Amino acid sequence: MGKVMGMVATFLILCGCAHYSAYENFQNDKKLRLEFAKKHSELSPEVRQAIVEGKILPGMDQNLIRMLFGDPDETYLSETGMFEMWYYENFAFGFDSEGFVIKVFTPEDMKIKKEKKNRR
Repeated sequence: MGKVMGMVATFLILCGCAHYSAYENFQNDKKLRLEFAKKHSELSPEVRQAIVEGKILPGMDQNLIRMLFGDPDETYLSETGMFEMWYYENFAFGFDSEGFVIKVFTPEDMKIKKEKKNRR
């Protein structure tokens, strides 16, 4: 357990040190992704491979997203409780009512949304 927490802490520290967002650090640091996947044998082979490849898959749960990216800066829960959003600096995740990823909003997605909003 101590090694897992150390790995998570290292990942979070590295994410915070550069001017890149946590998402961009996740994308850029293949070595760290590989180490994370190796240390988490409880994850399915498909999920571990996706992490190594820098991908977030629909169906990944909130606990895994929190381990990879830390606590969100902001959250939103729909009035019906059927959809939840976790917002980070320049990316976001949409979850279903059971806490599984259904949509990833990359920094590029977020940039497009902001540009469209500013045009109004």
